[in-house]
Amino acid sequence: MRIIGGTHRGLALAGLGGGDPAAHLRPTSDRVREAIFNLLAHGGYDDPPPPEGARVLDLFAGTGALGLEALSRGARHATFVDQGQTALALLRRNLAKMGTEDRARVIARDATRLGRNPGEP
Repeated sequence: MRIIGGTHRGLALAGLGGGDPAAHLRPTSDRVREAIFNLLAHGGYDDPPPPEGARVLDLFAGTGALGLEALSRGARHATFVDQGQTALALLRRNLAKMGTEDRARVIARDATRLGRNPGEP
């Protein structure tokens, strides 16, 4: 798994290794991430195209591949939500590897029960 675009293009992310079957981690594939960001970039938006300058929410973040891709492509901030310990450990390793901890917030919580958001939308 790697970052496919932006300032960190080509950076290999921490992998699942042998994995943890109980964690049920299924990272967003390179192809799917590329398709999502191509749609955003060529979807008729004003300049600059998303996610540049955006605040991104990566629910059920797992390894964080989707939110990390957005950060690499110019997102201002990303919030990652997951409750699995394996996922959170991989996510934190990936944030450190990219050096983007200062532009990210990790919420260890069930994404279906977020509660109130005290910060920016």
